Amino acid sequence: MGTKDFYNRYWQEEEAVPERDSTTVQRKKLLKMSLHLLSGKKGLKILDAGCGNGEFSEFIKNMGFDVVGIDISVSAVEKAKTRNPGIDFRVQSVEDLLPFNDGEFDVIWSTEVLEHVFDVHSCLCQFNRILKPDGQLILTVPYHGVIKNVAVALFGFERHYNPDISHIRFFTKSSLDKCITRAGFKPLLWKGIGRSWPFYKSMLAVFQKTSIPDTSSEIIG
Repeated sequence: MGTKDFYNRYWQEEEAVPERDSTTVQRKKLLKMSLHLLSGKKGLKILDAGCGNGEFSEFIKNMGFDVVGIDISVSAVEKAKTRNPGIDFRVQSVEDLLPFNDGEFDVIWSTEVLEHVFDVHSCLCQFNRILKPDGQLILTVPYHGVIKNVAVALFGFERHYNPDISHIRFFTKSSLDKCITRAGFKPLLWKGIGRSWPFYKSMLAVFQKTSIPDTSSEIIG
């Protein structure tokens, strides 16, 4: 079974994320806050990268923005099109060459996606390419920090790092910042999501495109 088959099966279930994710409401509030800072700009075009069933795409559209949604799963995109027939949804992996022009988008929103990506740097470089100069990348990923990591190792390792689930990356604020900086972005905002520090469930970060990505072959240690 390949990656696309895995996510097709996932999205064929009756209740897939975000329906059962307790942080969806909070993520929407933080997304709205982040986009509100750009509300003075007219005609913003936003990419929902890893759109799933289109819930966040619908939310973005209802705020008055032009939105395109992409997802690796055919099942997810079918659900999204049924739910929001007026939105442009496409089957597309964020790890492949994205079928968009350079500088096409003002904002990219990608929630709980990067932890599923094998080649993080290539993905972020694609995001950089299709964003306008000074464009913004708003994303969320599961939160990991020293105290939480110790607690997970002592009390929940098998459940948290279950090999049958799809998370293959585990970001701390520091490691995410390194990846983002290498891809030509600078951080503007960090927010914890779900629970309280130091046990946040996820973290939201807003980044601004500042330069072209570092294309050296050096692997960050």
